[in-house]
Amino acid sequence: MRTLPSAAPAAIANPRATGISPLTGRLIAAALLALLAALLFASARQESQVFDESDHLYAGYEYWKHADFGTNPEHPPLVKMLATIPLLSMGLKEPPQFPAPYFKIGDFVNGTKFLYGGGDADGLLMRGRAVVALFSLALAALVYLAAGEVFGPVAGLLALGLFVFEPVMLSNGALVTTDMPLACLFFAATYGFYRFLKKPTVLRLALCALAAALTMAAKHSGALVLPTLVLLGLADYVAHRITFGLLPEEDKRLRTLTLLQLAGALAAIGLVCYASLWAIYGFRYAARPGQLVLTPALADYATELSPMKHAVIMFFARHHLFPEAYLYGWTDILQIAGERPTYIFGHLYPKGQWFFFPGVFVVKSTLALMILFALVPFAGVFGRRREFLFFTIPVAFLMAVSVGSLLSLGVRHILPVYPFCLVLAGAAAAVLATRSVAGRVAVGALLAFTVVSSLHSFPDFLAYSNEAFGGPANTWRVLTDSNDDWGQGLKWTKTYMDKHPAQDCWFDYSDPLIDPAYYGIHCRPLPSAMGLLFGMNSASVPTTISGTVYISATEASGLMWGPGSLNPYKSIVDRRPDEEIGNVILVYRGDFDVTRLAALSDAGNAAMLLRIHRIPEALAAAQTAVQLAPDNAEVNAILGWALLSSGRAAEGQQTLITALHLAQADHPEFQGFLIRSIEQQLHGGGGAH
Repeated sequence: MRTLPSAAPAAIANPRATGISPLTGRLIAAALLALLAALLFASARQESQVFDESDHLYAGYEYWKHADFGTNPEHPPLVKMLATIPLLSMGLKEPPQFPAPYFKIGDFVNGTKFLYGGGDADGLLMRGRAVVALFSLALAALVYLAAGEVFGPVAGLLALGLFVFEPVMLSNGALVTTDMPLACLFFAATYGFYRFLKKPTVLRLALCALAAALTMAAKHSGALVLPTLVLLGLADYVAHRITFGLLPEEDKRLRTLTLLQLAGALAAIGLVCYASLWAIYGFRYAARPGQLVLTPALADYATELSPMKHAVIMFFARHHLFPEAYLYGWTDILQIAGERPTYIFGHLYPKGQWFFFPGVFVVKSTLALMILFALVPFAGVFGRRREFLFFTIPVAFLMAVSVGSLLSLGVRHILPVYPFCLVLAGAAAAVLATRSVAGRVAVGALLAFTVVSSLHSFPDFLAYSNEAFGGPANTWRVLTDSNDDWGQGLKWTKTYMDKHPAQDCWFDYSDPLIDPAYYGIHCRPLPSAMGLLFGMNSASVPTTISGTVYISATEASGLMWGPGSLNPYKSIVDRRPDEEIGNVILVYRGDFDVTRLAALSDAGNAAMLLRIHRIPEALAAAQTAVQLAPDNAEVNAILGWALLSSGRAAEGQQTLITALHLAQADHPEFQGFLIRSIEQQLHGGGGAH
C-alpha cells in the first residue's frame, strides 16, 4: 500500500528545537504517569461503590466460574472478566440467586450481595479498580506516544500533562466499569491503524486488528471502531490520491491496487473482530449454561423495539450470527436510547436531548482543554492531512453517533473522544509554546490553572465541573447521575457525621441496594425513587420528620421522580442546603412536611404486597396512601389495582379512571409508563402492578 509522508512544522516535529533531550522527556513522562497512578489510587480509596460496580464484579465472577453470560448481558464480558481476575483466588462465596422477573433487578441484587456478603467490600473493589486503573495508565502512555510521534516530544509531554489533570479521565480512571477500558482500546485501534497506513506491515496490521477486537469485546459501543476505521481508511485514501507522473492507465491501476489493499486490510480486521467476539463468549450461542434462561427471553424482550430493529435482532438470533447475550445487550441499549429522563443545565427533560453530550463535554471538561482544542486550527495541523484526519474524524463521528442516539447517560459514554482531543490540544499547546515567550507564558498559565482547577475537586473528580459553570460545588445544580452523584459519597458522609453528630437523622440514598450501615451510617432510611421502582421500599414514613436530613444529589434533581409535585422531596430541596458533603450529599436541618413521600412509601408497600398476593394488607396500605395524597396519580393507580385484586371491580375501574385523569393533568410527559399501564388495564389488556 503506498504511503505519503506529511511535512510537519519544524517547531513541533524536530526534537532538537524543543530543548528537551529524549532521556529527559522519558523521565518527565514517567513522573507524570506515576502522578496519575497516585491520583487514581488516592481518589478511588476514598470513594464508596458507584452504582454499576458490584454488578460488573459479580458478572465477571460468574463468567469465570460458570460461563454464565446472561449475567449483566448489557455489556460484553472482557472488562468484567479482567477486573475479577484478582478475586478468583479468594474463595469467595456466591450468593443464592435472587429470583426476579427482570434481569437487571436480579443482577444488581445478586451483585450487591456478592460484594458485601463477605464483609470486605472495599478490598474487593480496590482489587477490581486496580485492574481498570491499568487501562488508564496504558491510555495515558498511548496519548504520550501518539502525540510525540505525530507532533513532536513537547506535544507528547503536554498532551500527557493535560491527561493527568483532566478530571473526566481521573473520575472514570479506576472505576469498575467498561468506560475507561473502551476509551483505551478504541484509541489503541485507531492509533494502530494510523501506524499501519504509514508503514504497512503484517505485524502492524495484526496489532491493529487485536486492538479493534478487544474494543468490540469491551463494550457494545466498541462496535463503532469498525466504521471509524473504514471512515479513516477512505478519508486517508482520498486525501492522498495523487498521480506519480505515470500514464493515466498506470495511475488508475495503482490507485485501484491501493484501494484493494485497504479493503483487504479492513476485511481482515473485521474478521478478527468477529472471531474474537465469539471467542470471548466461548463460541456458544446460548447466553446461559445448561437449562438456565434469560429473564425475559430475548424474543420477548425485543418486542419493545421498533419493527425494523426487532426484525434485525431476531434475524441475527434465528441464524445465530452473534452470541445471544451480545444481541440481548444491543436490545437493551436500543430500548433505553432516548427514553430515559435527562437532567442538564439544571432542567429536567422527559427524554434524551440531542444537545446532552455536547453540553456535558462543555460542562465537565477543563477550560484549558477546550481553549487549546479550539486553537487547533492555528496549530498547523490542517497542513498535515493524514494526522488531521486521524485525530478529528473519530471525534466527529463518535459525537455525531452520541448526539443521534439520545442516550443521555453521562460524559463517560463519550470518554473515547477525549484521547483524540488531548492529543490535538497538546499539539496546539506545543505550537504556542515554541513560537514565542508570550506563547510559553500562556501555555504555562493554562497548565497551572488546570492543575489548580482539577485538584480543587479532589478526591471527588466525578463531581467536577469547570469554572464557567460554578465549579464542583455547583455541579449538582447543572448535572446529575454519573456526571455528579453516582453513589460515591458514603465514606465522606460517615466522616461528616462523626464531626457533626445528630440525635435524629434521615437519609435518602439513591442506591436502594446498598445499606449505608455498612459504612457506619445509622440514619433512618427514606425511600428513593430507584427503591420504589425496584419494589424495595423501607418501613412506612411519617408525615413529618425532624432533625438532620441527608439527600443524594441525584434524588434532589428529580431525575427518577420527575419534576414539580412528582418529586416528593421538592419541599425540602427547594431550600438552600445547610451544607454539602463531597458536592454530592445535601444536608438539611429542621422540621419537614413529607406527606407526599409518606403516601408514595405506603403505595410502594401496597404494590409489593400485591406482588406476593397479600391482598387485604395491600388494600389497606393503598387506601392510607390515597388519604395522604388524593391528588397523586401513582397512589390512586395502585389503589385501583388493589381494589381490582380484591374483587371490587367497579370501584377499581373508577379509581383507575381518576388516576388516569390525574396523570394526564400533572406532567404527563413524565408519567407515560403509568398512563399506558392504566389504559391497558381499562381496556382489558392487564396492567403493571
